[in-house]
Formats: sequence, C-alpha cells, structure tokens
Amino acid sequence: MNAHLQQQFDQLEKGRKDLFDDLRSYDDELINEKPLPKAWSIAQVVEHLVKAEEASLAYLQKKTQNTNKVPVAGLGSQWRFFLTKTVFVLNIKYKAPEMIEPSTEFFSIAQLEKRWEKVRMDTLNLLNRLPEADLKKEIWKHAIAGKMNISQMLAFFEIHFSRHRKQVYRTLAELVL
Repeated sequence: MNAHLQQQFDQLEKGRKDLFDDLRSYDDELINEKPLPKAWSIAQVVEHLVKAEEASLAYLQKKTQNTNKVPVAGLGSQWRFFLTKTVFVLNIKYKAPEMIEPSTEFFSIAQLEKRWEKVRMDTLNLLNRLPEADLKKEIWKHAIAGKMNISQMLAFFEIHFSRHRKQVYRTLAELVL
C-alpha cells in the first residue's frame, strides 16, 4: 500500500483505538443504554460503524477478484465524494441503509472492539494485496453516493467515524449526567 493510504489507514486506526480506550472505562450496561427510546445506544452507534466497514470489505472482496473492467476513478467519483462530504459537514441527517442499521442485541465493549479490529485487519490485508493500479479504480461503492476509489473510501470512513464519534460522546454525556 502506498504511503498516503497507509497514513489514512493509520489515522483511522488511531481514532478507533482512542475511542475504545475511552469506552473501556464504562460498563457494558451503560454502553447499551439508550438516552431516549428512539435514539441509538453507544453500542448501536459502534455496531453501525462496524457494519458499514464490514459491508465495504465484503464489496471490496468481491470487486477485487477481477478489476480488469473497473474504470479509474475520475471526476464523477470526485463529485460523489464531494457531495458525500458536504452532507456530513453540513450535518444533514439521513436514514442509514437497512443493511447497516444496528441491531437491538446487547454487545459488550470487548465484543465490539474485537469485531471492529477484525474487519480493520482484514481490510488492511486486502489493501496490502492490491496492485498499485487498482488503488485508483472505482472499486468501492458507497451505499448512497456510488463508486469511488480506495483513498475516497478511507476518507469517507474518517468522516463517518468523526460524525458518529461525536454522537457517542453526546450520548455518553446524556447517560452519565
């Protein structure tokens, strides 16, 4: 993997590890408690992030089996990424696609951390195996915005994580007051 992508991935990992460093000081019951009946618990927010990356990994695993006909990302994917980023920057809320909606299942922090670490390591292994030419191709697909390249995927993961990290800390503040 090239240095830029490695830096993006490392930044993502630092954020994930920092979040779990904070969350480990709370009990699993609190992490699974909803501040309001229709709100997500912290566990649900984290599970949503994990599910999004699991879905992305599954798509990448399928898409990278044969990249011969996959086009290089161009202005279209730049535009789609810009629109996606704008939605997040403007804090426009939209319903998560059903496939990445969190469950109502009870999760321990340890379970969520282990699950997220696995998807991250599997993603890293896949990225490390990709030929340099494939890194610029539209081999990732955002559920709403469409196809983008690997750098745009990692940038989306960062934006997505940042938005939901704020949600985690807001929820935590509501629960411990």
